[in-house]
Amino acid sequence: MQAKLPSTRRLIFVWAVLIAATIGLMGAGRVNADIDLGSTWVTVLLVLAGAKSSLILWFYLNLRQSSSGWQKGFIAFLCVILSFILGAYYLTPAI
Repeated sequence: MQAKLPSTRRLIFVWAVLIAATIGLMGAGRVNADIDLGSTWVTVLLVLAGAKSSLILWFYLNLRQSSSGWQKGFIAFLCVILSFILGAYYLTPAI
């Protein structure tokens, strides 16, 4: 099987998007403050983290060239992980 690899230009563009998203998430997540973000912000941050993970899977692990079974499997696994984290957040009592 011959897989077509993404171009260097595309990989650098995705890398820049990931760096910008990381900086944005750090600001939105208020990593330098000891506060409770609330359920809405935590949900938004986890959705954005899932989007970043999808970009890594699609371009750096070249999942877009895989069969639809692998694509659906990885995305489903990612959703399970993010749902588990979100569920753990909701079930953890506030201090």
